[in-house]
Amino acid sequence: MRKEIVTDLIKKMPGISYNEIVRKTKLSNGVVSHHIMKLIENKEIEKEGINRGKYFLKKIPKKDRIVIIVLRQKTNNEIFKLLMKNSINGKIFTQNEISDEIQKSASTISVSLRELQKNNIIERIIMNNSSKITNDLGYKILNENLCAKYIKKYNL
Repeated sequence: MRKEIVTDLIKKMPGISYNEIVRKTKLSNGVVSHHIMKLIENKEIEKEGINRGKYFLKKIPKKDRIVIIVLRQKTNNEIFKLLMKNSINGKIFTQNEISDEIQKSASTISVSLRELQKNNIIERIIMNNSSKITNDLGYKILNENLCAKYIKKYNL
């Protein structure tokens, strides 16, 4: 029964961390650790990453896992949701606008934007070609249909 609780949580929230599993299941560290080791041993789940590993059902493709891991990070997810919500009306946000909306520092937003861009989730747009000012850089979702699929399929 406890094994099913852990398995169901990993199925519902792919890319979940060990600590999140412990918190959400309210099971002890030892119980969670035991069941995760057994699930990995039986090849039912896989761990991505070394230090702060994330857990996935075996059937989730590797390319999807990368996107899931990036979008499970809180700031990345907040930026992603802001851009997705406004993609319908074609709104492109600058880094400063994102920072204001999400209430995080410009440096934090900058790190997240680079990670989202590196993983082909968002793209950087030059909003005013006649100006070489970095404030004229905007960000938008790279592929809205693909991103909508991830949101629905992986509960992001």
